[in-house]
Amino acid sequence: MTRKAFSSDVQAASEKSIPGITKVGKGEDDGDVTFLFSPASGPPIEIGLLALDVSGYPLDNSFMIFTKSSDVPKGIDEVLEHIASSSTGMKIIDLIASISQRLRKTLATGSQEDPLSLGDNSDLEMLDEEGGESGDEDDIDEFDDGFLSDGDGLESFGPPGSIRPSSLSTYNIPAEAAVKINRRIRADFRAVKFAGFKLGVLSGLKAESQTSVISISIQAAKLGLSDEALQAWDLGPQQYIVLLMRYADGYKTFEAVVSEPAKSLEISFRIGVGNKYKPTLNEAHSAFTEITKHETSSHNGNNATSSDDKAMTGFSSLFISSSLNEFFNEQFISLLKIRSSMGLGWDGAKLFFNDNQGRFDQEASILGPQYYEESTPAQGSLPEMLCGDHLTDTNSTSVSFPLITAQFAMRYLLRCTEYCLVCHDKISGEFEALKPYVCDKPLCLYQYMSLGFGPSVEHEIMTQPVVVDLLVSFCYAAASNQRIREYPTGMSLLVPPVTDSTRAASNPVPIIKSKSDPLINPTKVKYDINHPQIVFENDQSCPVRNGDWVVIDLEDKGIPPIHHRVTDISMYPIVKLSECRVIQGDFANLIPANQTSLTKTPFTPATTPPLAVPVPAQMTAYDQNFDDVCNAKKAETIVVLLNTLPSIKQLRAYLVQQSRFSEPSLRTWKERVSPAALGLLRWIVASNRSCIVQVNKCPGQEDRDLAVSKIRLDQKCSNVTDSWVQFRFAQGAPDKEQRFLNALKTEKKNLHPKYPTLFAFHGSPLQNWHSIIRHGLDFKETLHGRAHGHGVYHAMDQATSAGYSGSGYASWPGSDLQISSAMSLNEIVNCPSQFISSNPYLVVQHLDWIQCRYLLVQVSQNTTIPTSNVFRAAGAVPTSQPEPSPFRDVAQDPKFTAKTTMNKPIGIPQCATSISRAFRDNLVAEQPPPRNKRRKHTSPKDQLTLAEVEPSDDEDPEDIKFLFSDDEESLGKGKGRSDELILLGSAKRTAKPQTDFVPGSLDQSKLPMLDPPSYATPSATMRLNRELQTILKVQKASPLHELGWYIDAELVSNVYQWIVELHSFEPTLPLAKDMKVAGVTSIVLEIRFGKDYPHSPPFVRVIRPRFLPFMSGGGGHVTGGGAMCMELLTNTGWSAVSSIEGVLLQVRMAIMNMEPKPARLESTSKDRQRDYGTSEAMQAYIRACQTHGWEIPKDFQDFGVGG
Repeated sequence: MTRKAFSSDVQAASEKSIPGITKVGKGEDDGDVTFLFSPASGPPIEIGLLALDVSGYPLDNSFMIFTKSSDVPKGIDEVLEHIASSSTGMKIIDLIASISQRLRKTLATGSQEDPLSLGDNSDLEMLDEEGGESGDEDDIDEFDDGFLSDGDGLESFGPPGSIRPSSLSTYNIPAEAAVKINRRIRADFRAVKFAGFKLGVLSGLKAESQTSVISISIQAAKLGLSDEALQAWDLGPQQYIVLLMRYADGYKTFEAVVSEPAKSLEISFRIGVGNKYKPTLNEAHSAFTEITKHETSSHNGNNATSSDDKAMTGFSSLFISSSLNEFFNEQFISLLKIRSSMGLGWDGAKLFFNDNQGRFDQEASILGPQYYEESTPAQGSLPEMLCGDHLTDTNSTSVSFPLITAQFAMRYLLRCTEYCLVCHDKISGEFEALKPYVCDKPLCLYQYMSLGFGPSVEHEIMTQPVVVDLLVSFCYAAASNQRIREYPTGMSLLVPPVTDSTRAASNPVPIIKSKSDPLINPTKVKYDINHPQIVFENDQSCPVRNGDWVVIDLEDKGIPPIHHRVTDISMYPIVKLSECRVIQGDFANLIPANQTSLTKTPFTPATTPPLAVPVPAQMTAYDQNFDDVCNAKKAETIVVLLNTLPSIKQLRAYLVQQSRFSEPSLRTWKERVSPAALGLLRWIVASNRSCIVQVNKCPGQEDRDLAVSKIRLDQKCSNVTDSWVQFRFAQGAPDKEQRFLNALKTEKKNLHPKYPTLFAFHGSPLQNWHSIIRHGLDFKETLHGRAHGHGVYHAMDQATSAGYSGSGYASWPGSDLQISSAMSLNEIVNCPSQFISSNPYLVVQHLDWIQCRYLLVQVSQNTTIPTSNVFRAAGAVPTSQPEPSPFRDVAQDPKFTAKTTMNKPIGIPQCATSISRAFRDNLVAEQPPPRNKRRKHTSPKDQLTLAEVEPSDDEDPEDIKFLFSDDEESLGKGKGRSDELILLGSAKRTAKPQTDFVPGSLDQSKLPMLDPPSYATPSATMRLNRELQTILKVQKASPLHELGWYIDAELVSNVYQWIVELHSFEPTLPLAKDMKVAGVTSIVLEIRFGKDYPHSPPFVRVIRPRFLPFMSGGGGHVTGGGAMCMELLTNTGWSAVSSIEGVLLQVRMAIMNMEPKPARLESTSKDRQRDYGTSEAMQAYIRACQTHGWEIPKDFQDFGVGG
């Protein structure tokens, strides 16, 4: 229902005769309802209701209930608060009747006038009788349905001849009927489990349950998503995609769903992601009521969830959850009804729904052929378990509605890039986005950007600030040089008017001169810069409103235009402006007159010379519709807006602080970020259709950001100088990868068996990359001449491509990166004889033969970190040696070897060739590899064996037990798995390891094993158990030689102490060579956790072998006592959201680091290997912290207990 239904129900309640209730009506605010309650004695009491989510009324809405009268009788407020706590999903008329009933009972006199019990429904029955004559189609009579509507009574049920008020939690069901209903419920969800999903029963799900909440989930690793998709969607392979279903009016079978009106079913859905296969009941309730963290904290005082703890919750939104939830709750059941009645597929049902606006007034026999056309996913693009359609391929007469829902939800999620995120129609043409987007309807683009259906820009800024900085910088360069192909039209952004700028090489920034714009007449004002306000000189009506943004032009004062938000017009002609003055393009002077600093470091004071106040100025409002100006002025406007935007670093600082007490949102920074600038920023982030992931550290970037931003250091290219910041670049969606794969298959006979693809560099001016990452590489325009033919030009030498990648203009002033050039490393089908040219450049005319794999961005020479010059001659010595890749590099064709500015072959990790890997070394298969046979859906009457439903990993045995009826439960007695086996099960591998490391060979008797510490706390123990389970799952699913670390579960007798072995180092490392000579196959680490974990870092030290000390020429971030010298492992650099898997990766990379010196062993003699002691490691850790100024954890001395 909508606001219209809410208003209609208020009107209906005002016309009903409810005992003790009069004057029901809407209040002044949206969602406000007031009425009078007249007790048996005493004055009337005015009561107010406030709907918290009118747009979701009634299912997703709840109410605040309060009294507006003074001196109300004792106990009234408590009663109203109790009713409010259970008001979710209630209609206005039911809520008011419930309030009347409870208040009359509470205020009853000694004669017990009209005493009513909680189960007395006379008031509501009376209302139903009076409202029974309504002929409104939407006013469904829910109260005259008997308990059994047909022979088996499974469609819907409730107390015979009674209503089902929301305050009741159970129904009175006859025992025989309850058995039938429970059997059907189990059969429906047994089909869900049998199809491969995990089931979580959160509440209810019994015959007598009025409200039931269920989760159906599948692990992300089982969805067949590529690594690029997982990274683009911010999903971890061990996380779960969770579908929540809530039945608010008893369980509904498939037959009931397709026969009853959709609005009367009261079934709602939420789709999100969880760290567990099912969330808690509180998390599910929060998901359905959509209570923000700010609202929750206001009710719970100090119990508000912190930003660190939030990452540990069991359920959170996906980046497209708002779109999926809206689609499911508004259209899914209607689409299912169409499918069931007309025999159409999902696409046909959606088309029919659109054409007929959901009405069923057309016979299936006269439907056109277009309704029967289904877009079939490519073979192998969906995992086996999601290829089936339960509605059509089941062999049973019983259809499981939950299974249909789960299959549709997961299939739609996997294919979301094929559909518009707003209207959910199939997107025509070639759509090459790895992330879902919108169709070409202007309304869809507007809703996508304005109504929150796109990705969260706040989430991107907090988790990938460097990538957002990159995107904004690309857009700025493109707009400054009029190189944008598509603009954010359809969003109706109100922007300031701009004129064509007078370009200069050093200043491409457009200048606002409103007096030259024929559309806007500038207003002359007096401007007070010290007390931000303007004074109008004429007597006209005020031209601005509170909340508007204006631009102040000081004309000949030598100061750039100043942007303000209007805060108060009540004293017109004096108009108060925001304290924060935004000086266009001057990021050092973006300061308020008296700002409350976000951090301990205040903003830099303004350096502009003091002005005599007030001064003459011209004022222009943000009242120009962006859609109405020409493309040239649109580009100029984009530059102006980006010049008012804070740096990404400032935006992130604001969001991080805000997240401590509320849900982070840039909309609340009203005095600093204009709606137009924020809308533009959302468009820049949301319209990026490529997956860009940072893979190496930027100059000045802190260690803690590496873990929080999920930077994959193991995926960066080697032999690239530090002046180039690297990003993994997934150019397009799976369909573009498919075309690249098809090209490889087509040219299979012409491919080199060992080198099916080659790698080469492509340089392009900075202003072109905004379009390249959105539309791909092409050769529609000629910018540098085409002496060697038409195609995309590539060079084997990075220095050559660098000559074509310079921007020639200043970059975005707010950028922390301050990039000056960019180039890509592309993978190309290795058929040079078919290229337009292969010497001296590769000129490739087939766009499907090219896939961008890496994006290399050169930071400015003005950064604090010294950078090398990419324009230097080949063979020049770099300023620093890069770290080697931990994995084996891709073998390049000797005839076409890509070389960096170091004049060395670029080292490309294996992850860059996930598509072409099968074509190397004659591994091309004529047919796709055989897959496990999919288990067909069987009759729900067939019993499941214990092996088929045995709990896996952390699955709750109670959820499995639920699937069995009483006579089936005996099948599983005495055959369960112990928690210890689930937690500490050793990861066995049958494949021969490609390393000299032998897992399980560590002698426990020679290790400093500890007893469980006395300081152990329940919260730390639970977190460590979860971390251990996660780490063992990762270990079990990963090849030993690629993972690089190993934990023997049998050695974990105490979760506060882990023994970890690092192994399989790059053979060319000096450390690996020393280990080979010394006969050492692993570096043994000890990790100890304190009572405050995860809020304090673990203590990580080397047990053996001993390393050469730093003072003697050693390195690898290992102190003289064996402790790791890393800021990440101190209070200064630690973050509670860091995972142990990330810590192990960081420690391994630190030991492999060649700078400033490579790690070496103290001795390479096999009989002279010694262990480090705990005491010397702790002393070395303290010395390292004191040397670098790092904060030592408060509980650090606890690590010495037992050591």
